[in-house]
Amino acid sequence: MRVPLLPCFLLLAACATTSDRKKDGGASAAALSSPTKPRGEKEGIFVDRETEGYGDTRPVPKATDEEIAEFNRIWELFRRDDGAWPRERDRFKRRGDAAGYLLAGHLIRFYMQANMARETSAKALVRAKDEIVAVGGACAPALIDLMVLDRIPIADGRHFIPDDLTRQDALDMLERMGPQAVPDLLKALARKDLGPKGRRFLALALGGTKDPRGYDPLVALLGSDPSWQVRADAATALGKLGDPRAIGPLTEAVRKDADSAVVKRAGKVRDDLMRARREAP
Repeated sequence: MRVPLLPCFLLLAACATTSDRKKDGGASAAALSSPTKPRGEKEGIFVDRETEGYGDTRPVPKATDEEIAEFNRIWELFRRDDGAWPRERDRFKRRGDAAGYLLAGHLIRFYMQANMARETSAKALVRAKDEIVAVGGACAPALIDLMVLDRIPIADGRHFIPDDLTRQDALDMLERMGPQAVPDLLKALARKDLGPKGRRFLALALGGTKDPRGYDPLVALLGSDPSWQVRADAATALGKLGDPRAIGPLTEAVRKDADSAVVKRAGKVRDDLMRARREAP
């Protein structure tokens, strides 16, 4: 028997172990709203409901009974904060995509619960974020959802509503993942149905990875995006990327951009990059 692994935000509660459900009542700890038409970003644009895939259209891998049993065993180590957990987590992750997505789904769920109780669960929130970064790329599509969507379907018509702190958390985690997050960030940024808010967050995350693959897409945003806010954040992202090649496109933006805020931002980032280049050994 092969059991399909659900996407992190599609029936997220179904991803819990039996002991999880008994302890916290499934997804009740998440911020849920009644089913209404979303405003702003399109709902669930990174979830393909036909194939149960993520935003990059890869099919969600199926976990075997053996893999699920093994996961449940090591997840108990996580719950007990057992010192063997990091070693077992990394060993399990090396089993392949299904293992990675099992880890991702549960850790994202753990993060969402800690997020909702962040005033009393600061330690749990830090732990959740560190664990998500440790698992890496398998968590990236769910973090992109948290960062750019106004609401995310969970189950039974309910939704999780990311707030500004959640979006910043997601941005920080994607940056910390570095190159592992880049493929999903690039695929998300290429979507034609993504609004300015999403493009801004994705640009900043891409720059924060410091991966050279982000250079061309960020230069394109700086030079041609219709939103001045996206162009300004693309300039900031190029500064975070730290590639001295950006001095030319930033200078062009200073000369030609019609918006004074973009001109100011691009000029500051250009000057910072020029200073860094002069001071480099």
